[in-house]
Amino acid sequence: MLNRLTVIIPTYGRSDKILQSIYSCLHPKIAIIIIDDNGLNSNNQISTKNLIDSITTDYTSNLSYHALDVNSGACIARNKGIELAKTAVVTFLDDDDILLAEDTLQKLEFFENQNDYDICCSDMFSKFNGKKYQLPFCYFRGLTPTDLLLDGNCYTPMIMAKRDALLRIGGFDNCKKFQDHVIMLKIHLYKLNVCYFDKPSFIHVDHDEYRISNNACSYQTVKLRFKYEFLLLNEIELVGKEFIDLRNVITERKKFLCFYFIVMPRLNTFVKRYLGTRKFFNKSGNNHNCIYVFMKSLFYALKTINGFPFVIKRIAYKIKGMR
Repeated sequence: MLNRLTVIIPTYGRSDKILQSIYSCLHPKIAIIIIDDNGLNSNNQISTKNLIDSITTDYTSNLSYHALDVNSGACIARNKGIELAKTAVVTFLDDDDILLAEDTLQKLEFFENQNDYDICCSDMFSKFNGKKYQLPFCYFRGLTPTDLLLDGNCYTPMIMAKRDALLRIGGFDNCKKFQDHVIMLKIHLYKLNVCYFDKPSFIHVDHDEYRISNNACSYQTVKLRFKYEFLLLNEIELVGKEFIDLRNVITERKKFLCFYFIVMPRLNTFVKRYLGTRKFFNKSGNNHNCIYVFMKSLFYALKTINGFPFVIKRIAYKIKGMR
């Protein structure tokens, strides 16, 4: 019989929001592990610790707190939570989301009654400007390897798992984006059995504030995701046209994600820096000629783009490969 559930909440820079996440988890059958990724003795870490210490309920004995020495990323934080968990089953929650505790416990009961399953996934609600929605991105897709590769959709809190199964596959890879998709790819690559609980188990709180997942990412991050996607493609039993069609879907998606998360953010930064530098020169009162202003603005904009050396390196590799 599986023991009670542990909810792992990594937190970074959201000490003003984490209390609602913690309170949503407080239940006699739920253990909570907070992994503080702000960095030991930072202002955010101290603020978060003070807030957690202020919680007084009947269930604070179920709440534990661990601060990482340095900011290490959500994946490392979740892995630390898995390591520290004392229960047979774990699930996850972001530090600005809300657990539906009773529905999550129903999900746990459902999971316990499934024989030979390692992972149980479910859907979510989305909340924006105080209103709750259930849009297409709120539904889990990825029950089978083919489903995941074709049109997979997974948020980390959708995943409930046997702790030993996650340890067996090495937990989360250290990537700044796509970690939920990557962990599902690993789950299928290791042939873990996945079941589906047909009920939302948490509320994803959407907002216009800073989100790591909305930021530009490196090519290596995209490369890691698609390394696993192509590995999984070669593991599943597809032949002929089915295999070619799915491979084409993955290839086109890689092009799109590279453009959307790598090229577009850097192009946007370049345009802003270029126009800003030109505006500075025009307001400076110095009579620089147009070519000087253009070249100076151009090189400043290129120099300050995060990840621009990657572009040069990729071009160099292409030229080298042509020889």
